Amino acid sequence: MLATTRLSLALCAALGVGVIAVLAAYAGLGTVFRAFDDLGWTGLVGICMLQLGAMALCAAAWKSVADEASFLFCLTARFIRTGVSNLAGVIPTVGEVAGARTLSLLGIGAGVAAASTVVDAAIEALAQAIYTIIGLIPLVFLVRPDELTRWLMVIAVATGPIFAAFMVTRHPGALRLAERLIARIARVLGFPATNFDLSRNVLEIYRRRRHVWLALLLHLAGWFMSAVQLWVAAWLLKWPLSPGDALALQSLAYAARGAFFFVPVGLGVQEGTFVLVGAVLGVDAASALAFSLILRARDILLGLPAILVWYGFEGRQRWLLVRVPTRKP
Repeated sequence: MLATTRLSLALCAALGVGVIAVLAAYAGLGTVFRAFDDLGWTGLVGICMLQLGAMALCAAAWKSVADEASFLFCLTARFIRTGVSNLAGVIPTVGEVAGARTLSLLGIGAGVAAASTVVDAAIEALAQAIYTIIGLIPLVFLVRPDELTRWLMVIAVATGPIFAAFMVTRHPGALRLAERLIARIARVLGFPATNFDLSRNVLEIYRRRRHVWLALLLHLAGWFMSAVQLWVAAWLLKWPLSPGDALALQSLAYAARGAFFFVPVGLGVQEGTFVLVGAVLGVDAASALAFSLILRARDILLGLPAILVWYGFEGRQRWLLVRVPTRKP
């Protein structure tokens, strides 16, 4: 069963890479490479700094539902969680498991770490659904009525499961199932699988409604910061992309990634959506593909250090477990 799952994921990843290659050939590799050259390392680093700002907003949201954790702990765990999701997201929710594990290694109880991660991920998904619906607004003024109906159906398909998932995280039976899934993933990754008492801890967090609302607003701000990154990238490339167009491109592309969650890190899905939505907005295929690949480059630059930090935490933990204290004779 595990071998079949791995093969399926590998085939999806290979198909995604193939889609990117076809799009690059269609758009023109030279044009895409020139966009990276025009952006330069300075521009790419600037976009990475904006992404760190978005992560800080997400860490503040996580802190609001994890009272026992400090903001610095949540920021560290969020950095690792995002990096693992973007670069090692072959197993669904592996980033969330890595983030919860990091919180526990930093001294937060495993139950609180797991429960706050479940709630934070659900709230972030809900914020993304709202963000995607807002991102549809710029398209309303650009497409014909019959095309608008098609786009509304696409958004409903993409965001419907998100709203459903948020409601599921409030059901005790679903939380018990999620706890078994988390334990299974933890064993695959070599982590100790403990009793998280997930249902009680999650429902306790949801009772603190002001904290939940604050987390939702902070996550929504983090999503809008992502659109700012795309707008800045277009500005650096001297492409006349309006803030509304950047919002539509980024929100719909990440909604597509969420809908096709079984494709590792959305390979090909993100790029195809950028080209498709870009065509509606008047963005040529080469520029749309360049925008998507710039965001990929950002994820790699931030993801590699995040994975190294995660390995550092895990290596230190294993060293502490195997170290045998010596006694004086």
